[in-house]
Amino acid sequence: MFHLNLKQLVISETDIEAALNHLRNLPYSAALPEAWHRKRLLDQLREAIGKRPKLDQCYGVAPGVFAIIKPFGVDLASYYEPDERLQVWLLIRPCYTDLNRITIM
Repeated sequence: MFHLNLKQLVISETDIEAALNHLRNLPYSAALPEAWHRKRLLDQLREAIGKRPKLDQCYGVAPGVFAIIKPFGVDLASYYEPDERLQVWLLIRPCYTDLNRITIM
């Protein structure tokens, strides 16, 4: 892993919306105003990534939410414009821990 020069980080609104939807549906979620959820998620994201993001490294952000730093637009099939920005992808664990159904490994 190598550290990236400080470049502008961007995140897709669809990633934010999906992560917020996931977090709001977790068991025992606190009922906060919607704007607070967004601010909290973005603050947690900034804290997890820090000031020196690493390309392709996975960062734990929130329960079941992980971030990966990628070159901007790398997921678009025909995107050829050179762009110096980096994009944060949010990955979401689609389930939560069922305390009544666990396996000892």
